[in-house]
Amino acid sequence: MPHTDIGEKIKKLRLHQNMTQSELAGDQITRNMLSRVENGAALPSLPTVWYLAERLGVPAGFLLAEGDDDRVWRKMNRIEGIRRVLRSGDARICLELCLEDAEMSEADDEIYLIMAQCSLALAREEFDRGNLHDACAALDNAIDYAARTVYDTTAIRQTAALYFRFMHGLSAMLYSEVLSDAAVDDPLLGSDDAFGRYVVAREALAAGEERRVAAYLKRERENDLWQMHFSAHAAMVHGEYARAEQLLRRLLHADAARSEVLLYCVFCDLEICCREQSDFRGAYVYSQNKVALLEKMLRKA
Repeated sequence: MPHTDIGEKIKKLRLHQNMTQSELAGDQITRNMLSRVENGAALPSLPTVWYLAERLGVPAGFLLAEGDDDRVWRKMNRIEGIRRVLRSGDARICLELCLEDAEMSEADDEIYLIMAQCSLALAREEFDRGNLHDACAALDNAIDYAARTVYDTTAIRQTAALYFRFMHGLSAMLYSEVLSDAAVDDPLLGSDDAFGRYVVAREALAAGEERRVAAYLKRERENDLWQMHFSAHAAMVHGEYARAEQLLRRLLHADAARSEVLLYCVFCDLEICCREQSDFRGAYVYSQNKVALLEKMLRKA
């Protein structure tokens, strides 16, 4: 490779870390030799490359690779920070960090995967807040980013499809701009998304697939709010309206981690329970609550 390539890389890394030539040279090479390398007048030996790479905190292969790819350099400087924010669970900040450098995000599979994961996490947040149009937009972003990486993102697409399928059942206004349909090839009872598993279990219940329903109930934690609603809904399917109403009223008081969408589902089922037990006033009240909440969730910001 040309002398200038490796020399320019070393100099750029050194200046970025505010190191003098003497500080980088240390006690293994002279400052004069380092200056010759940086200026392209000399080619360092392999032991020297390994030594300088270690002091600069980069892989030796980066210094030896042909060309001076600024995109790679920027990623090497920022990726650990992005990963750290991702692990912290702050999806919005993580996505902003990825989007700050459009050139990096356009060409890097790992960055696209992270952007897809963050967009899906933001979609869940907007969904729970009842901002359903924003949830749709974030889900479409997740699908779009997932399609640009070589990594397996089947679970992201499947999870997004389940959310879209559920929301489209609430209103025809809620749909995907990028998914051709809301089909899910392999339903996600094993997914790490609690709501996605809930949707699949609801569909299994409607289809009379008792084995899959039992598998869902066995997996879920008893204090999971979506599981609690599923149990109430299952009781209704079996005509146990008094028991279902008791579970649903418990959910009304479960403020921790309650989502607007879950509250809407509770109102819907309480209306049915009241009507089936001839409590027509209660049915009317929950019907009004249901309609008002849906209107709020469909209101665009």
